[in-house]
Formats: sequence, C-alpha cells, structure tokens
Amino acid sequence: MIEQAGWLGLADIALRGGTVAILLLLVAHLLFRLGKGPVIVAGLAFCLSGIVEAVINVSPAVVDLDLSDLTFMALQQIHFIALFIFVKALFDDRFVWGGGCFIPVLFAVPLTLGAGLLDGTGSAIFRGLLVAYDAGLFFVLIRWALDDEASDLVRERRTFRRALTFSVPPFSLIVFLTTMFEREGQVEAILCTVYSAVYFMMAIGFGFWMTSAKKQLLVRPEPGEPRVAQEAELTSADRIELDRVVKAVDGGLYLEPGLTIGGLGDLLNIPEHRLRRLINKGLGYRNFAAFMNDYRIEEAKRRLADPDMAREQIVTHAFNLGYASLAPFNRAFRERVGISPSEYREQALADAISGASPA
Repeated sequence: MIEQAGWLGLADIALRGGTVAILLLLVAHLLFRLGKGPVIVAGLAFCLSGIVEAVINVSPAVVDLDLSDLTFMALQQIHFIALFIFVKALFDDRFVWGGGCFIPVLFAVPLTLGAGLLDGTGSAIFRGLLVAYDAGLFFVLIRWALDDEASDLVRERRTFRRALTFSVPPFSLIVFLTTMFEREGQVEAILCTVYSAVYFMMAIGFGFWMTSAKKQLLVRPEPGEPRVAQEAELTSADRIELDRVVKAVDGGLYLEPGLTIGGLGDLLNIPEHRLRRLINKGLGYRNFAAFMNDYRIEEAKRRLADPDMAREQIVTHAFNLGYASLAPFNRAFRERVGISPSEYREQALADAISGASPA
C-alpha cells in the first residue's frame, strides 16, 4: 500500500504538470495567434513566470530543486510583478511600456536581497517587509481594477476583471506568505498539493478565457488608429437608440461634471448594460471615459483657439469641460493632441494672428 505522502506527491506532480501544459498552450496562443502588442507581451511574461512559479513550489519531499532562499523569493517576485503589469496592460487601453512599468522592481529588489541574504532577525524583518510590500501591491491592483470597472465598455473584459483580481493576487500572496516559514513532513506535502490543485483550476479558468475571448479584447488599436465599430451586430432599434445617444451627447451632455455611464443611462432612460453595448459595438469605444474625452477635447480645442478666450485660465476650461481637476484634463488632451493645452493654445492663437488654421 502506497503511503499517503506518496499519493500526495503523485497528485502534486500531476497537477503541476497539467498547469504547465495549459500555460505552454497559452504561450503558443499568444505568440502565434494574437500578434505582439503590449498586452500580448505582458501576457507572455505572466504565463512564463507562472510556469516557473508552478515548478518551484513543488514539495522538496517529491522533487528537491535545491534552490537558495534568494533564488526562490526572486522568482516569486518576478511572477508577482509580471501579474501586476499584465493586469494593468489588459485593463488600461492607454498602457504603454516605459520606466514606470518597472517601478515595483525598484522596491522588490532590495527587499528580496535583504530577505534572502541576511540571517536571523534581519532576514525576518525583510521577509515581513516583503510580504507587506506584496500585499500593498495587490491592494493597489485590486483597487485600481475596481475603480476603473464602471468605465469599461467591453462586457467580457468587465467579467474577467473581477474574476482575475479577486482570485490570483490573493492566492499568490497566501502562497508567498506560507512559503516564508519552514514546514516539515505531512503538513508541507498537503499544502503543496493544495497549492498545485488551486493553481491548476486557475490555469484552466484563465486558459479558457484567453482562448475563447475575442481578439479585440487582447489586441487593442494603436494610438491614432481608427476605432472599429461592429454595427452589423446592432438591430434597427439599436441604431435608433444609438442615434439618440449621440445627439444627446452632441447637445452638451459631455459637459456634465462627473458624468458616468450609469448617469447617462438614467438621463436617457436606457439600461446601463444596453448603453455599454451601443457605445462599444456601434461607435467602437472600449472605455466610457475615452468616449467622453473625445467630445471634451474637441470642445477644448475650439475654446483654446478662440481669441476671445485667450486670457481664460487652463484650469477654468478643465472645470467647465467636466473634469474634476487640471491633471486628468492635461493628460487626456496630450494623449489625443500630442501637446499640452497651453502649447496648443499658443500655436492656435499664433496661427490665428497669421491667418493660418490651427491643427
């Protein structure tokens, strides 16, 4: 009769093997079917680091990888940071690769070195700080994902948003927290098997979503590319209702401060779920804030180019256009126009004096 620890070890290996196989299939799916945009690159990093994560957490009683504490914690941190970047890239249509993406690394490196190289009390302190840092990182990720959810117009992505942020980050943190302490014998074998089982179930769910999701969810249009509407999916009644939405927003609703998609739906007596679909399918917008910003920025350009408003403060324009502060107005304007509002106004007024038309 095989001892229980032997059965647990066999189950652990089988589940981890299944997880690795699923993640490898996802890597192939991302590489050969979806191109090389920022979301795809971030997804590849997450899947590859997930494979490493599945391997290194195997019980030493089953397979002794003989990894040092520093190597083990460093590999885990790479996976956590890859997860953070992937979620941000997936849900933020404005995401671009830059130095800001790797700010978490600047904090993780010294904490990991301290936890892995020091002994005794010093190591315990740095391990505690590393756990606290990861907890804070995941809290930021979850808070950001939920705060931005209301503005997301892509139904499948909104569903996946909560599933991902409330499953993978908390579980990854629990895994890291428990692996910081030494365990022996049966307890270690049981925990490792539980980890591998949960990882396997998450890999199945994640793999199903990634392979069944429409390409538009993962491959976003690059800046400057035209939006892709899917009007063929709209009925005649949808088109009539969409025309009413466009006319209402054209009429000045975009100037309403703090207007949300729920608020717009209430004003037009259109259910929120249907309004999301109309704007997404009929106009090609993936985010409600982007829909509002297009109207607001066009109006901002008109006001900034008006010689009669040359002395109006930029912040006044921001408030009058429905922005809560100057920073989001400046950011939205620069993203769409390529220069700041003050730079645009200076160029537009100079062109007006010379008789040229502003860009």
